[in-house]
Amino acid sequence: MLILDQLKRNDPPLRVLSLVVAAGLLILLAGLWWVQIVSSHNYQARLETQSFRTVRVPAVRGRILDRNGVALAENRPRFNVGLYLEDLRRAFDAAGDEAIRRERTNLNLMAKQRERDLGRSLTPEEQRPFKLSLAAREALRRSARALVASNMVTEISRQLLSPQPFNEANFARHYATRLALPYPVLVNLNPTQVACFAEQSLGRLGADLDIQSLRVYPLGTTAAHVVGYLTRDDDRSYEGELATFSYRLPDYRGVVGIESGFDAQLRGRAGAKSVLVNNLGYKQAEDVWSAAQPGQNVVLTLDTRLQQAAEHALRQPGARTRGAAVVMDVWTGDILAMASAPSPNPNFFVQGFTPGEYDKLFDENLRPLINRATQENYAPGSIFKPIVGLACLEAGLNPKAVIYNPPNPAEPGKGHIVIGRRTIRDTAPPGHYDFRRAIVLSSNTYFISNGLKAGITRIVQLGQKLHLGERVNLPTRQETAGIFPTLDQVQAGWFDGDTANICFGQGHIAVSPLQMAVMTAALANGGLVLWPRLVDRIETPEDTPGGVPVLFPQAQVRGRLGVRPENLRILHEAMLAETEDAEGTGKAAVVPGLRICGKTGTAQVSDERNRIVGHNTWFIAFAPFERPRYAVVVMVEDGVSGGRTCAPIAREIFTALLKREAGELKLVARAD
Repeated sequence: MLILDQLKRNDPPLRVLSLVVAAGLLILLAGLWWVQIVSSHNYQARLETQSFRTVRVPAVRGRILDRNGVALAENRPRFNVGLYLEDLRRAFDAAGDEAIRRERTNLNLMAKQRERDLGRSLTPEEQRPFKLSLAAREALRRSARALVASNMVTEISRQLLSPQPFNEANFARHYATRLALPYPVLVNLNPTQVACFAEQSLGRLGADLDIQSLRVYPLGTTAAHVVGYLTRDDDRSYEGELATFSYRLPDYRGVVGIESGFDAQLRGRAGAKSVLVNNLGYKQAEDVWSAAQPGQNVVLTLDTRLQQAAEHALRQPGARTRGAAVVMDVWTGDILAMASAPSPNPNFFVQGFTPGEYDKLFDENLRPLINRATQENYAPGSIFKPIVGLACLEAGLNPKAVIYNPPNPAEPGKGHIVIGRRTIRDTAPPGHYDFRRAIVLSSNTYFISNGLKAGITRIVQLGQKLHLGERVNLPTRQETAGIFPTLDQVQAGWFDGDTANICFGQGHIAVSPLQMAVMTAALANGGLVLWPRLVDRIETPEDTPGGVPVLFPQAQVRGRLGVRPENLRILHEAMLAETEDAEGTGKAAVVPGLRICGKTGTAQVSDERNRIVGHNTWFIAFAPFERPRYAVVVMVEDGVSGGRTCAPIAREIFTALLKREAGELKLVARAD
């Protein structure tokens, strides 16, 4: 009442103010009525034509490092140019409208010409072919969009001096299924192209730079089999991630090697973002839900310098070597080098293959994807004789006792032994042999004769203590268990000829070079059978605070040979004579200043018809004799002999070991 009383007074300013307030309230009420009542359907329709798309953003993959911190696998930014199609929508629409207008004009002209030809107007049925259907209009719009995009790609390619073909089918697929994401034009730009893009302001064309993490292997083929390689994996969901991502940015997973065995740790945790799109599929806005968490680093026991030296030694000049080399610490079980030749370049699996390289992967002769150090079965040949010799010594063999190796009538310069009706050739010359000389000259006759006396059971029991025929559970998924007889097998249906084969490393036995490295280390360290260790630890990236490293302990004992120390000493002295005696088959491995115990071997390779088609050559060794530290195993397919083919390779590796201890072994910037 007070307000009304005030208004009744003759107060013009107050009346004006009241009218202004009343008008403002009326405007607000009218706006509210317009929004809530009149325009509600429009806003509701707009909400219905917008929706969110979830996008999986892969994390930066963890690095793979050697024991000294040298990167065998890491990441670098990759700059890509992509077309942001929402920026080109007006150009698409304009080009589509123009194409439709031209087509309608053409159809109208054709219809009029038809009418002139007939001398009358067309009936509705006759006019139908000259009408533009909905499907035809959409086809014209697709062609127009492709033409606009093609022109953009051509212009960008021209200015960046990198001609790129335009694939209309790929563009159409991207437009239909991934419209909210940029269409890739150029990938992996070099620094010059990045600078050129920025300088020429190519973003005005609807293009922009997109930065992704690119997996790279800076040393190329170095340790390629151990490290492994990646393959594209854009569709797989992992534990803890959304299973219904609308889009997935390019991602990779490990196939073999460390990349595969520790894929979960290296991969990290993918991030997620949402993209708001309109009813046409164009992006309107985006919001990051969760940032990607980088993967952990895996630190190996390998020494890259030694790994490169072993790989270099395997690559014999003028030969396409197929072989493997393993270097193992005899006290810790650490694998310091594990080489396999030939090997692929893991960069190709991520960045693409150069012409001809992809076909090499499936060469049946080379088979570069096979890790020959762990993944293949090979007859050990004479490198198994130290185990046979130990079994004989444990059975009471007098190492000074002599066995006569008679001349072979078919080959007078070589010896032989007859088992039943079978004559077994001996590569050693005729003569008398004690334990030491039998090791030095690798006499089949000596070890077969004494192996038969000791019995196959003792030999098999010693082999089982080495866990032959079993896996060592490498995390690389590149492993064979090998072949070795069981006690049940040798107690039923087993003949002296089978035992004779085992005594010189043929027949029912197959091993990998890694298994022979474990065996050699056990002979060197006094009888401890160690689990080989390839991974030292898993740790968080340097720029990520917190996180406790996961350590893999050294010197994990898997078993013990349980042989007498004096018998091991006899074996060590005989293997030393293998490299130091003038007639020793392993003398090509000699390195000045280092006393090496070794054993050569050559094993026959037969086909399915039991015809000899080749030989695999071996050399196992440990050094130094006085206090063994390193076990070295070399295997080459189709070599001449263990002494002539593998011992020189071992010499290069031992030379590299001496340089490593002296701090003189250098890293090669790029090994391939």
